[in-house]
Amino acid sequence: MKRFALLALCALALVACSSKKPAVESYSANLSAYNHTEDYIHQFYVDGAGGGNSRPYGGGGSFVCCISYPAKWRPGLSATVEWTTSSGIPGDRRPEAIKPTWHKRVVPIDRYDVPGGMLNVHFLAESDVRLVISNMGAGAKGYPGPGYPVKPPSWKW
Repeated sequence: MKRFALLALCALALVACSSKKPAVESYSANLSAYNHTEDYIHQFYVDGAGGGNSRPYGGGGSFVCCISYPAKWRPGLSATVEWTTSSGIPGDRRPEAIKPTWHKRVVPIDRYDVPGGMLNVHFLAESDVRLVISNMGAGAKGYPGPGYPVKPPSWKW
């Protein structure tokens, strides 16, 4: 009987050691904004998670925690982005330039093969937005999204 009990314990230990760990179903990423426009972004949210602000033609460098996303990209994967803007042009005192304006878009998340620690939110011309999950920031070699924002030569700020 002792021998049977010992065999049973050994078998249980082997089964416990050989069991697979469950696959990771989701990851989290810090939010980082890249503003490719002349508008000042006062605040932004991705699926309700606050992301801070961004000066015209600037971004990156600071991160706000966090948003969850699936470990595996799938077609149709998107997020809701909300943000406020006003003119970032110094001295622009038009009422529409001073008062923050809200924008809201459902934005597809760019395809990713490897999960990353950052969700880079690129605010582009004409209220377009691009979402890139990566371990790199805009401007890094091999970064899968738009480059770092470039101020036009006429921009004087």
